[in-house]
Amino acid sequence: MKALLALFLLLAQPFAALADSESDLRKAKDYFEYGEYERARTIVEELLGQNVLALDDQLIDANRMAGLAWYYGDSPERLEKAERYFLQLLSIEPEYRLDPFFTPPAAVQFFEEVKAAHEAQLAPIREQRRLAKEARRAEEEARRRFLDEQQRRGSGLGATEQVERHNFALVFLPMGAGQFQNGDDAKGITLAAVQVVAGVTSALSYLAIENLRDDGGFSGSEVGTAQTLDAVKWASAAVFWSAWAYGVADAWINYESEVVRPVVRPLEKAESETSSTGLQVAPRIGPLPGGGMVSLGLDF
Repeated sequence: MKALLALFLLLAQPFAALADSESDLRKAKDYFEYGEYERARTIVEELLGQNVLALDDQLIDANRMAGLAWYYGDSPERLEKAERYFLQLLSIEPEYRLDPFFTPPAAVQFFEEVKAAHEAQLAPIREQRRLAKEARRAEEEARRRFLDEQQRRGSGLGATEQVERHNFALVFLPMGAGQFQNGDDAKGITLAAVQVVAGVTSALSYLAIENLRDDGGFSGSEVGTAQTLDAVKWASAAVFWSAWAYGVADAWINYESEVVRPVVRPLEKAESETSSTGLQVAPRIGPLPGGGMVSLGLDF
């Protein structure tokens, strides 16, 4: 009995470690989002050192938080440490980009500089990931076709494919147009809402300023209000253009010129398009002594 209990505890340890690592990573994210970068860094560095993070997304998050925490710090070796963790992140996902909505421009620029400085080392990783992605896509396509065929045979339905061609020009349009084209409706709705609110706010602020303006100037009691509205106008305009730029970058990265989508249709209709079935009436002509014969025949 004791031996079985010991064996159970031994087998359960890896699962318990994974559960604890997920909980610790969530705790680190909470600290990071509230600006407690050192506490977040301590947790993720311990997780990375113990090698208990199994998923790529977890490793990316941990290295991102560690790298940014070092970058935000004041240690003399902060840039060296930040570069180390950013490189570990890029070794997992060479195409990764820091979100400019939540990351200061200086940190984003440093990250891009690290990526550019090690492009020669990252290129083979990027190529291998591309090949692996294509292989997974081919596997998923083969699996989908197999399941469609099984469904067609079992339910009397025929499956065909429809090629959806995308327009590259939509990548550069605002209001999430590129995201909607790529099928990412949730992100498209978010970007459209942000740009509408920011654009309307900027326009209304401008109109309010002009409404306060009297003969080219403002009265003493209205100067403060006009300055506040002017700040709101430029801030909301910056949000609008930042959202547009992010939308273009995201749509460009995820753009595919063609997407193959399955189209299911009744099997009877599909078969009737390629072959003629059912009862048919056909004329027949044959010779007879001293003449001929015309008759109607039935083909099944």
